[in-house]
Amino acid sequence: MSVTAPAAPARPARAGAPRVAFTGSWPALTAWSAGLVLAALGAGGVTAPGGAVAARAAGILVFSLALAILAWGTVALVRARMLLPRAVLAAAVAGVVLLAALLAAAPAHTSVYAVAIAIGLLVVLACFAASAARRPASPPRAVSVWGLILAAAVMSVVVTPALGATQDAILIRDDGTVPVVTHEGH
Repeated sequence: MSVTAPAAPARPARAGAPRVAFTGSWPALTAWSAGLVLAALGAGGVTAPGGAVAARAAGILVFSLALAILAWGTVALVRARMLLPRAVLAAAVAGVVLLAALLAAAPAHTSVYAVAIAIGLLVVLACFAASAARRPASPPRAVSVWGLILAAAVMSVVVTPALGATQDAILIRDDGTVPVVTHEGH
């Protein structure tokens, strides 16, 4: 005769408590990461030494797109869901085109590494948006703190070198050297 313990009753969800999504913050943090790199590249296009009109125009457009993506990421995180996925998809495609234009307009002062990172982040953001556009809208879910921390750690590892490479590309001289900035007297 086998004796089985009675199954523990399932814990009912707290009334009114939203479900927690581990990956719920990832699209917003991807947008912030892409926005930061785009802002740096756009600012570099505007302020690059000897910048042509085309480089400045592309820089202004890239920087403006960066501000829009950063704002979208903030609203998406506050609302805890993917908002306007088709518009995000269009913005990601526009970002890739604008980055190519910026690289073509100012190749000597635009970091190829940072452009590659920005395009990669835009592709990931586009994948999130395409996935959200194909499924029905879901109710907002609470964001997992551990998911947020993991995404922030991964994004900081990806974005920090890209920002450094952007600065180096902007500061590079015509002879290929980067000036050494000293902090004497500070």
